[in-house]
Amino acid sequence: MATSASVRKPAYTQTQKFKNHFHAGAVSLSLSYAVMHPLDTLKTRMQVPGGKGIAWSAVFTRETVRLLGKGFLISSIGAGLQGGARFSFYELTKSYLLPPTSRFQTGNTPPQHPWFLPTLSPIPATAISAIIGDLASSVIKVPREVITSRLQTGYYSNIVEAGGNVNAGFVFRAVLREEGVRGLFRGFWSTTARDCPFMVILFTTYENFKAYHTRNLQIQVTSDPNYIASSPVEVKIPPMTSTLFGGISGFLAGYFTTPMDVIRTRIMTFKKASGVPVVGSVQGLKAVQEVTMTSISREMYRQASVGAAQKSGAMHSNAVVRSMRHGASVYSTFFVGAIPRSLWWFCVCSIFFSTYEVMKQNLMPLDYETSVRK
Repeated sequence: MATSASVRKPAYTQTQKFKNHFHAGAVSLSLSYAVMHPLDTLKTRMQVPGGKGIAWSAVFTRETVRLLGKGFLISSIGAGLQGGARFSFYELTKSYLLPPTSRFQTGNTPPQHPWFLPTLSPIPATAISAIIGDLASSVIKVPREVITSRLQTGYYSNIVEAGGNVNAGFVFRAVLREEGVRGLFRGFWSTTARDCPFMVILFTTYENFKAYHTRNLQIQVTSDPNYIASSPVEVKIPPMTSTLFGGISGFLAGYFTTPMDVIRTRIMTFKKASGVPVVGSVQGLKAVQEVTMTSISREMYRQASVGAAQKSGAMHSNAVVRSMRHGASVYSTFFVGAIPRSLWWFCVCSIFFSTYEVMKQNLMPLDYETSVRK
């Protein structure tokens, strides 16, 4: 039995941890996005209004090849800042929501737990921390995605055809000129509605994988089922293990949040009809000046219903068949690009979490158990 005298004192202050988590998150997410940028371009082009869904012959075109590298630099740099903000705030929030016996607050004189914060078990603490981290990163993430998505989808194709040079700087200035600062945050709430559940699924799944891995290692004799949260030290996760855990978590999170990603893409790439040619926009929303999640969703549902009726020709006499065809049409409309998106997140999270765990081990080696005790 460990005594109070043997309890490890924290090797790093909260400020040091915050900086280290920022650096680890920044490098890891930037690397992940840089590697997977071409697949993200394919996914985005499949989701734009008027796109061809999963018609691969319409996606793999000369225009797509030309756009594969568009937005690469802004995406990688923005992802770095975004990842740093997300994971530093995620880890910081989690450290204050977990019990005082957690690895973040151990020592002979552990810091006082703030009276206004609840003490939560690992799953709700992870979920809330994931949301806080995502909100902190959205200030960087949304402008980055607005610029990147417009570069990837050929939003300013008329400028390119006229011989103009369209890059991240051009898009940034164009958005400010045409829509003001508010334009850089177009789709903020649809992005939040997509990413908050995404982050909750991602982190709770990954943390549970880590908990399962830790319990199987039998690091120490304990009856505490929440060992991963209450341990005074981190547990080293082998790179291949964190790659698999992160990949599966990312795939599940990516698949189930695809509808919100489709809606967000259409909001960010929507073109108003007034004075701007409506190229590739949702037909039923040409006259709409304020594009909202509700209006986009309703129009997508309407198009799915019309598409189902057109494919059926004359209305089928069997109500069950009509319902199944309608459901399939709605699914294909809202889940367009779901597999590429899920595979993209599988790859991104595989790269990210393995890199993140290794970087944490190198930046904060004193926080990790050096040997396995049987």
